[in-house]
Amino acid sequence: MKRLALLLAVLASPALADSEGYGGYDHMMGWGYGNGLGMMFGPVLWLIVLGLIVAGVIWLVRRMDAQLSPQPSNDRSALAELDMRFARGEIEAEDYAARKKLLTS
Repeated sequence: MKRLALLLAVLASPALADSEGYGGYDHMMGWGYGNGLGMMFGPVLWLIVLGLIVAGVIWLVRRMDAQLSPQPSNDRSALAELDMRFARGEIEAEDYAARKKLLTS
């Protein structure tokens, strides 16, 4: 019986030690996850931080990709667009030849 009482006393001691015996201050002075605000806004704050980290990584990767990839010149993209329009059948062969001559000269 003494062993059971000793075991219960040892197991209950952390709960008893967290009482307001230190001049009314608990372990986090009311700013921890023990109150309603900390439990409600704590996970939201971590989701915001995680979202900002993910957005920063995406922005950094896109910026590095834009710097590493060569930018097409306007002449090259205009010729490619002309070729695509001719391939889709939107313009006739004579119109294609005239526009290509105009772009290449």
